[in-house]
Amino acid sequence: MSSVFADPPLTPKAEATRARLLEVAAEVFVERGYAAVSLRDIAVAAGVTKGAIYGHFRSKGQLLVEVIRTQLAERDAQFDAQAAVERPMETFFQFINPDSRHLRLLQIDAAAAARHDPDVAAGVAEIFSARNTWILDTLRRLDAPEVVLYVINALSAGVGVQEAHGRPAPDPELWSKTVARMFGVTKSSRQAP
Repeated sequence: MSSVFADPPLTPKAEATRARLLEVAAEVFVERGYAAVSLRDIAVAAGVTKGAIYGHFRSKGQLLVEVIRTQLAERDAQFDAQAAVERPMETFFQFINPDSRHLRLLQIDAAAAARHDPDVAAGVAEIFSARNTWILDTLRRLDAPEVVLYVINALSAGVGVQEAHGRPAPDPELWSKTVARMFGVTKSSRQAP
């Protein structure tokens, strides 16, 4: 897939530096918030120069987008589409999965930044266009997959907002039972996380 941003470097050393910058940027963005972080802050935390960051990313906005793209790809690589359709409660658990909390917070920061930063807006639009296509392809067996996609995106964004406000996710078992009742999921299709 072509990206609105330049392709990543090809040398092993450059790839390692890029991966390190993405890792450190994710940590610093989550810890302090995208708006409060400068490229200099990330350079200091990564032990590189600000120029080294510009060798891989043209802006702080592009860096945020690439952090999100990388984390989504890692999470999505573990996604079992068949299980999502057959056992929806496993999918619903993913909305509150603590392992994805940082990604949800980054997405909230990106949503706010996209209003004023064209790099973030273009990158997020590209990521979610591709993700929405992928999710819709997965959901084609269901009635009204576009509505299911909307619900998935709304739940994900909503949980991220709750976490950004410091509200902890509910107990996973209570979450599963409540969501099952809300969506009329039968006991046979409900699987504990």
